[in-house]
Amino acid sequence: MPTPLWFSQLHASGQRRLTVRPPLFAKHCVTPPSTTRQLIYRLAIPGGMLCLFAALAALWVFGFQPEYFGALRLLGIEPYRFPFLDIHGVLAAAECHWQGIDVYLSNPCDVENRIQTYSPLWLVLIPRSWGAAETTRAGVILVLVFISSLPVVLRPRSGGETLIFALAAFSPMTVFALERANNDLILFLLILCAAALYLAPRPYRLCSYAVFLIAGLLKYYPLVLLALMARERWRAVLFPAILAAAALVLFALYYRADLGYMLTNLPWAPYFTNAFSAKNLPYGFAGAMPDNPFISRSAVALVLLCALLANAAGRIRGNIRLLATTAIGWAEPEATWLVIGSLLLTACFFTGPNMDYRGIFFLFVLPGLVRLHQSADCAPVRRWLSWMIAATLFVMWKEALRRGLYRLLDYLPNEWLRQLSEFLFWLGRELVWWWLIAGLASILVMHFWRMPLTKESVAGFRRLAASSSSRL
Repeated sequence: MPTPLWFSQLHASGQRRLTVRPPLFAKHCVTPPSTTRQLIYRLAIPGGMLCLFAALAALWVFGFQPEYFGALRLLGIEPYRFPFLDIHGVLAAAECHWQGIDVYLSNPCDVENRIQTYSPLWLVLIPRSWGAAETTRAGVILVLVFISSLPVVLRPRSGGETLIFALAAFSPMTVFALERANNDLILFLLILCAAALYLAPRPYRLCSYAVFLIAGLLKYYPLVLLALMARERWRAVLFPAILAAAALVLFALYYRADLGYMLTNLPWAPYFTNAFSAKNLPYGFAGAMPDNPFISRSAVALVLLCALLANAAGRIRGNIRLLATTAIGWAEPEATWLVIGSLLLTACFFTGPNMDYRGIFFLFVLPGLVRLHQSADCAPVRRWLSWMIAATLFVMWKEALRRGLYRLLDYLPNEWLRQLSEFLFWLGRELVWWWLIAGLASILVMHFWRMPLTKESVAGFRRLAASSSSRL
């Protein structure tokens, strides 16, 4: 399989950083905008986000709560009776913890008495002076810091790119995370800092793995980012890998009781709500089947899941063949963010239910897809990337589309037709999720197959196999 230019330009440890060359066909190159226009494009989205946040804050502060709730529901978000509910839960758990209460069993400091479902590190890192009373202050600070980070991730170069990135930034997924002040925003900022270190020379790059580890210890799913160590060679990565493994083992041993309670406290999300997961489609479809004593719903769900996995594997193989036929120009920051976002979303999709606010990591994915689309010199690849961008924006806006569809369906006189339309929209939504995740997984496979650690491992395995066969 030929090596695409866009992956060969990802430099490895100990190698000279390669210069990003323009694509083969100059008509696909984007002329860099002037400095002033580029600054306007870069600041337009965070400026708009600040205006949106200020408008919502004004509605709340000046007593227009019905308008506040109505605006969020129009966007596809179901708000709680006060803002920043999720950061309130984290602060309330820490407050009760410092009072000596086992928050994995009871949390009276929380407005809903929600027991702890997060890592015990949150209870240790939050200072004693920060309790549930600091919810508003913590939420405002977190939202403002997140918005200020957007110019680093979203760097549009034209009005069209600005529109695409704005659709992602103002999507229900992003606004939901901000309205709840979910701690995934903290993870987003940590991972962004780690990505900046990952782009630096090797001494700093090795520090990025420590930040990935810290993020993983806070909410577990970022541990998948330690796979980025494949960029290093064995001699450089062995000691950091041992340290990371030792840290994980010590963490698990020290907090084994809390982790056991946490696993039992994990919430379950229904398959037809705003959560995304690989189980939604097979188990939701099986659950919607009429009762039949001769058909096991669990068996049907398992068969559907296996069929979906087989179909995804086939799509991944086809996507890899498609991408291998073209030379694509690549911008290094967007390459890193695309791989990071793809790792996080793919891992979350296959490991459990995820509420919509975790979709903020599409903000890492979208810029990379746009850059690939600009530089691709093959029409089928550009078409595929166009569909990837469209699918990303669809899943980020699916809740607003779903609620809008349901409002229209209320005018249908036939209840059966209404339910059928709702089911078909859900089915299409889940199929788009599977198609999109297969595309992101294709990028990951191509990326890691060409990493130095993978190459060294494959070469060593081949030498071992050759020596074994020669002895026989």
